[in-house]
Amino acid sequence: MVVYTVHEPPNAWGDPIDRAARIVFIKDGFHWLAALFPAIWLLVKGLWLELIVFLVAVGLLTWGLEALGASPTLSGLLLLAVQIIFGFEASMIYTAALERRGWHMAGTITGRDQADCERRFFEAWLRSQPELPAGTAPAQLGPVASWTETMWRNAKHAIARGRRLTGAKA
Repeated sequence: MVVYTVHEPPNAWGDPIDRAARIVFIKDGFHWLAALFPAIWLLVKGLWLELIVFLVAVGLLTWGLEALGASPTLSGLLLLAVQIIFGFEASMIYTAALERRGWHMAGTITGRDQADCERRFFEAWLRSQPELPAGTAPAQLGPVASWTETMWRNAKHAIARGRRLTGAKA
C-alpha cells in the first residue's frame, strides 16, 4: 500500500472537472529520484527557493569538511547521507512549498498505486462537489467563476432589472 497526500491550489473554484485537473498527489515515503539527483528533482518540481537552500547547504558542508581537513572518503559518505536524508524528506519539502504558496491539503488516500489512489480520491471528492445547474455548460461559467458565483451574479442582474426571482417576495 502507498499513501498520497492530496493538495488543491489556492482559489480552487469553478467546474469540478477543471479543478480536478489541477490537484496534486504527493507520495509519502522515500523518493529515489530526489535522493539520486536532488538538484534536478527540485528544478523539475519548480522549487527554486529550496534549490538555493540545498545548494548553499551542500556548499557550506563541503567547504566546512575541506576546511577541517576531512578525507575525501568521509566527505563523500556525508554527502551521500545528505542525499539519502533528502530522499526521505522530499515529500515534506514539496508539501511545505505548496503550503507556502497557498495550497491546502484536501486529504490523504491509500491504495495499491498512484492510479488506484487517484481513482479512490476522485470518487469520493467529486460526490462532495456542488453540481452545475441544469442546462449550464461549464464553458458558460467562465474560467474562474464557480456556479454559485454565476447564479449570484445572475440574481443581482435580475434584481437590478426589476425581475422577480423564484421564491422571492415582491
